[in-house]
Amino acid sequence: MATRLALITGGMGGLGETISTKMADAGYRVAVTYSPSNKTVSHW
Repeated sequence: MATRLALITGGMGGLGETISTKMADAGYRVAVTYSPSNKTVSHW
């Protein structure tokens, strides 16, 4: 079986966070990029 991988840019806020979470829940290996000024990153 092929590994499903998703790269999400802006993945730690708003729509990007929702997409990242849904794809991880669906079995994808998820890599995200985000702004270093994003203060919510530590909760993930």
